[in-house]
Amino acid sequence: MASAMDIRADSVLEGHRPSLLEVIEDKNRALNKKNLVHRVVIIGKLKEDADRSEVGNYHEQLLKNLQNTNQTEPITGLLLVYMKHLVHVMECSADAIMAVVRDMKESKSSPKGFLENSKILVISHDIQNRLYQQWSFRQLDIVAARIESIDSNESTDKVVIDLVTQLLKLGNALAKTPKLNLKNVMDSLHEKLPDLLPQQAVLHYLMEDEDPCMITLEEYINLEEQPFDVVLESELVWPLPTRLFPYK
Repeated sequence: MASAMDIRADSVLEGHRPSLLEVIEDKNRALNKKNLVHRVVIIGKLKEDADRSEVGNYHEQLLKNLQNTNQTEPITGLLLVYMKHLVHVMECSADAIMAVVRDMKESKSSPKGFLENSKILVISHDIQNRLYQQWSFRQLDIVAARIESIDSNESTDKVVIDLVTQLLKLGNALAKTPKLNLKNVMDSLHEKLPDLLPQQAVLHYLMEDEDPCMITLEEYINLEEQPFDVVLESELVWPLPTRLFPYK
């Protein structure tokens, strides 16, 4: 006669144990999410003849087209257009990120493009909460003195972390702003929240630096598109090694 412990053990083995993917999908269905939401921070250097007033309008139309075409997760975030640089924070699906990255890459080679170069600082996968409730852009007419004078004694990855932290705090501050005051705050970010805006000298420093903690648009596209194929050392040996015991 089987003991109670054996019966419990059989019931555990026979029962369905959900995988991590199933748990994530159930969570997304409960939140009415179609795809995982990721957060990306991209910085870029504008071309000398770029029309700054058109940069925000162009990206706004681009994101609207992506939203209408893909019918995916809403795209939220903030685009800051400085005198010579831009900072773009997006919270959206992986497909939307790839589409924007492709468009930025094409902008570098196009005579009508806005960007001379761009870099991805960080991508946070499967974020639980959005910091930005909507997507918007602002043109900052701030003339920075001695933009090339920064001499950071800190490592590049620490500079990147500080910049990303600024943007997260900025999103948190905007999320806590009452809707009636939000437009006024957005129109005067350099006056209302100056400490949370990335400095132009820091953007220039990161764009000129070649530290591997940042990746280019081409590197990101290659990571996503090229097949991941690793040759193990055991595959280079003949005859093939025989495993006497199965893996558990």
